[in-house]
Amino acid sequence: MKKELEIKKENGYRIAAEAFVPGDGGGEYPTVIFSHGLDSNYRELEHYAPYFEEAGIASIFFDFCGGSLDTKSEGSMEEMTVLTEAEDLRCVLDEAKKYDFVDTDRIYLAGESMGGFVTAYVAALLPEEIKALVLWYPAFIIPEDSRARFQVGMKSFGGLPLSPDFNKVAMGIDIYNMISAYKRPVKIIHGDMDQIVPISYSKKAIEYFEDVSLTVIKGAEHGFIRLGSEQAIEETVSFIKKTEQ
Repeated sequence: MKKELEIKKENGYRIAAEAFVPGDGGGEYPTVIFSHGLDSNYRELEHYAPYFEEAGIASIFFDFCGGSLDTKSEGSMEEMTVLTEAEDLRCVLDEAKKYDFVDTDRIYLAGESMGGFVTAYVAALLPEEIKALVLWYPAFIIPEDSRARFQVGMKSFGGLPLSPDFNKVAMGIDIYNMISAYKRPVKIIHGDMDQIVPISYSKKAIEYFEDVSLTVIKGAEHGFIRLGSEQAIEETVSFIKKTEQ
């Protein structure tokens, strides 16, 4: 069952979101909140919902405010930083706890690329509220890249406009030391041919998470566009089911 969600931030911005609930939507379910990457949106991820539904897992997909040029949420990319996205995710998480179909003791966070960075950041702040994490090619490279852009005054990424504060905010985050605060299970899935976020950043992350496993998808690039998406979602569902046991 598909549910349209409308979530409001404290600043009044609307966050567009959708939920997919197993069966007729009755009862409580383990629930995964999935965060998209930079310049993506939830429409590019919601095709994974049937995998979760079949396994008896509810899923929520949403657009970050200013997270892309094609967002259904309010706000522009010129306003967005990793911290505004963290606020968005926390807002979605807070709202999710109010929904009848969500088992609040079994909330999972998942994220891809920059959404993976934000997911790990939020989980480190709220370690007791998140049962487990799934990170697809998480962009732990962001602080380093932001520092390099800041030093040369670059205010865009791959032709995308960035907030004037994006680089300054991101370069100040010590993401590896932050994530060490999260002690619960973590699954990282990364392609060994990723040229945008090299797999070395995920290999470094496993030194900081306490309970973590890394799945390497041979030949997969960033985004799992040509290879890896089916394996990634199957690994994700299997991980959550194992964590439920």
